[in-house]
Amino acid sequence: MINLVQSLALVSLDDLLCFVAKQSIKNEVWNSKQAADYLGCSVAQIKKQAAEGKIPGVKLGVEWRFSSIALFEFVSGKEIINK
Repeated sequence: MINLVQSLALVSLDDLLCFVAKQSIKNEVWNSKQAADYLGCSVAQIKKQAAEGKIPGVKLGVEWRFSSIALFEFVSGKEIINK
């Protein structure tokens, strides 16, 4: 019973920390370079992962665009990517 209560408390704490972190991130639209900088990888890797549906992004013409909040949720494991 104690483990269940502790687990629920940790889940709630994780959700609270995620909520607080979201409040500190501006909801912006980033280009591939900005997304790559945030995720710590190359622009080529960002474009490849987005094209494969592995990270959230939208292709507008030849350019990819990324929501800062969507990438934050992706990194924090709160978002499941739909293919």
